[in-house]
Amino acid sequence: MKGSLVNIKSNSIEEIDLPDRFFSRDVNKYLLYLAVKRHLANMRRGTADTQERGDVDYSTRKVRPQKGTGRSRQGARTSNIWKGGAVVFGPHPRDFSLKMNKKERRNAIFSALSSRMKDGDIYIVEGFNASGKTKEFRETINKVSEISKKNLGTILFVFSEENGEIERASRNLPYCSAINFRYLNAYALTLFDSIVISKEAVEGIERWWPND
Repeated sequence: MKGSLVNIKSNSIEEIDLPDRFFSRDVNKYLLYLAVKRHLANMRRGTADTQERGDVDYSTRKVRPQKGTGRSRQGARTSNIWKGGAVVFGPHPRDFSLKMNKKERRNAIFSALSSRMKDGDIYIVEGFNASGKTKEFRETINKVSEISKKNLGTILFVFSEENGEIERASRNLPYCSAINFRYLNAYALTLFDSIVISKEAVEGIERWWPND
């Protein structure tokens, strides 16, 4: 398929051939949903814990006599209806992680790329090598926005090692996040308003997944 290539050095937009197997696939929305669900579930620590009746450190002496006071029947202070007592049906440490096989994860990534390309949210850039300076990186992002005549909003920058110190350069920009093409995931590809991919990263994706 044909795509637009933003050339930073010449301030122009050129046409580029993109591999159909990554950028022009049929979008599997259900697989995309499962991949995002898995990613969010695997981010959960699952360390929340609450005390049950046996964990509360209180005397087990009966609070007041069963009969004769005219008040309600009460047992130990560890009951959940007392301040400082136990918690009913509270959370306990557990593993929230979900499994997904490699082929499904890859297809979810390609579905996300194809969907965002179809929506016009992906920008391929050429002629960029970061020295690690935030100012330089911000100017480049602004130039991409200016050349494409569109406000990019929040940005996911997909880079290759050949593009220099992208992670360091983008670290102080709250609206931008950088990720190496090897670590692409469906969640990141659906989270941001725009996706900027270096030409070297596109070539890297073709080498990284040659048979998909």
